[in-house]
Amino acid sequence: MFGNFYFGGYSEYRELKNSLTKLFQNVEIIIIEENNELTVPCDGFTLSINEGGPGTMFASEDYNIELKFSCYIDIISSYSHWADELMVFIGKLINGMDGDCLLELNDKPILMRKNSVITVDDKKLNGSAEFPFHGLGLSYQVGDII
Repeated sequence: MFGNFYFGGYSEYRELKNSLTKLFQNVEIIIIEENNELTVPCDGFTLSINEGGPGTMFASEDYNIELKFSCYIDIISSYSHWADELMVFIGKLINGMDGDCLLELNDKPILMRKNSVITVDDKKLNGSAEFPFHGLGLSYQVGDII
């Protein structure tokens, strides 16, 4: 399983790096910087964060939102709490930034923040249980992301 998280709200890559370092200084998350790419390994997934790229541009156009960074999510599906861990991470990240964002799992959009409103939609995941959006720790509305 894989995901992509696209987001805006930071003016520079260095600002994003500093924010991530401060945000997770007391948590066991290692931030590795290489060639302007941040890699964040966790128990349930590994994130690779880059500035720009075709995916970011296409997502911006498709959803009419301003995005600047892309984050590829390599999910370790054998870890049973990966979804909870991912929602906590994304909640902390977007709580500390302004701007739009989009989360896709297996190329299906399940979370979008546009105009400061977070909309979640897990219908496309075809799961038997609700996705743990409560882990965001933020207010959201359930709706359709088209």
